[in-house]
Amino acid sequence: MIESAAEFVRLRLSGDSADFRRIKQEDAPLDVWLDIVDNHPEMRFWVTFNRSVPDEVLRLLVRDDDWRVRANIAGRKKAPEDVLDTLSRDDHDAVVSSVAGNPVTPTDALTRLSRHPWEQVREKALEQLQERQQEATDG
Repeated sequence: MIESAAEFVRLRLSGDSADFRRIKQEDAPLDVWLDIVDNHPEMRFWVTFNRSVPDEVLRLLVRDDDWRVRANIAGRKKAPEDVLDTLSRDDHDAVVSSVAGNPVTPTDALTRLSRHPWEQVREKALEQLQERQQEATDG
């Protein structure tokens, strides 16, 4: 378990692949995640790689200035539906493209993205919608 924001920062900056695996896999208390988000903005991108980061933290990061933070969240298979819905309205094409390709994106968001100006986003959203329709027909 990661016990402090300082430990997270140290692990990330160490350059050791084992330390990087720890920041991707190990849990941390909510107050540690909040400390990182509040006091180490340069680490927010790396927080999004952690598989156990709480939904509360993802909800804080959904409006981060760095589009890479938002895009990483948009691609998470365990992202909350409300987070994906919010990100489906993002101004950055890479973010909405990640949302459109995420198999857990809410149907309403995919329907909206199927009318997006960028063809790649439309295609991904339509593909997800077709797969759901096929699953419903087969199921």
